[in-house]
Amino acid sequence: APERMELLNQYLEQNSSDAAGWYEMAQLRKELGDFTGAAYAMEEVVLASPMDAPAHVELAECLASAGDYRLARKHMTQALELSPKNTRAMFGLIMVSNGYLESVSQLGKKHVVDEHDVEVAKALIQYGADKVLKTYKGTTMYSMVQKALQTYTDNLSK
Repeated sequence: APERMELLNQYLEQNSSDAAGWYEMAQLRKELGDFTGAAYAMEEVVLASPMDAPAHVELAECLASAGDYRLARKHMTQALELSPKNTRAMFGLIMVSNGYLESVSQLGKKHVVDEHDVEVAKALIQYGADKVLKTYKGTTMYSMVQKALQTYTDNLSK
């Protein structure tokens, strides 16, 4: 992997606008557990293809894995705006918004928490859950999906 990384870095220095090269770099960084580096590479992909919903989802996943839930939330929301039926983005929005709430709840009392941001995260969880349930309504998986989502939606009023 280190030699692949070096070759890819050299290539991207010469071809910095090659979205496929940046995507390959993101995949390599993820394989190595470098989610910050993967997010940087995926940002380059999104810059080259801003209307590509799956690229926004993948960037959001990298950002969330690196701990930047607020920015991840933004990109999941963007993916849903571009592709309203993108189930991966629906579930992703729930996950990154929940991740944000969990990270805020672990902060000590010395930290100032933006309550508006907390309410936005809760609203996005509910929005994502509603979209997912609407997607699965009338299918054999509906009740299973509904039960799974309750874990996230039951705690929103707290």
